[in-house]
Amino acid sequence: FNPPCNQPSGSRAKNDSEIMALKFDPECEKAVADCRSDSSGTNWVAFKYEGKNKLILAGKGSGGFAEFQASLADDQCTWAFLRQVAGDQESKRMKFILVQYNGPSLGGMAKSRAGIQKPEIEKMVGQHHVFYFADGPEDMTEEQVMDKVTKSSGANYDLGSNAAGYASKAGDIKNSAAATYKAREKEGNVTNVVFHEGPLANSTPCDLSGRPTVAPPTDARKNTDMKGKLDVDKWKTPAGEGGSPEKTEEAKV
Repeated sequence: FNPPCNQPSGSRAKNDSEIMALKFDPECEKAVADCRSDSSGTNWVAFKYEGKNKLILAGKGSGGFAEFQASLADDQCTWAFLRQVAGDQESKRMKFILVQYNGPSLGGMAKSRAGIQKPEIEKMVGQHHVFYFADGPEDMTEEQVMDKVTKSSGANYDLGSNAAGYASKAGDIKNSAAATYKAREKEGNVTNVVFHEGPLANSTPCDLSGRPTVAPPTDARKNTDMKGKLDVDKWKTPAGEGGSPEKTEEAKV
């Protein structure tokens, strides 16, 4: 009789974790760096599984999305890193996209395992603007990928591009806005605006010691009442200019 081996649960969990940890062929990181480089023509790299827990380089190229799309296998989960140009003729931006493509013949267990390993793959490829998931060829089109890239960017500066050419409408938008503002101004009831250059009537202007001012320090000190003898006559409203003349008296701050 052989009693069952009572292996500590912690040790078993550690061994399972080590077995399931995803491993990467060294060529994977080199390919990502090549795709990021402005001096390289490489604009896509793809990775495939060797066994259950190792990712190797499946291919790379400079032929753009169509070339990458043609490399996809129906019976595999393909991870890819793409470099695409987004924007319009007024604003061009380089975007990096992480792709997970599940082929139509891929089994359910392989799909689940790949989904769990996504954080490890994101750590390997590093910074990217968009993650795109496709569960078959009908989801893996350049139009769908770039649509998600555009939406994730927040701002869309395309003011009028089309397949036949490009014509900016920025000038028309500016002129339309100016005409609208002028029309709204005419609808208002505010006319003959006069800005009062002195203190308002019934107000007591004063300077606070130490408060930052636009005047030089010497002038600021002249208006600072340090001994309760601030000259307020210069701020009095003259008769006939709104309000009644104020009584002359010393103001203490």
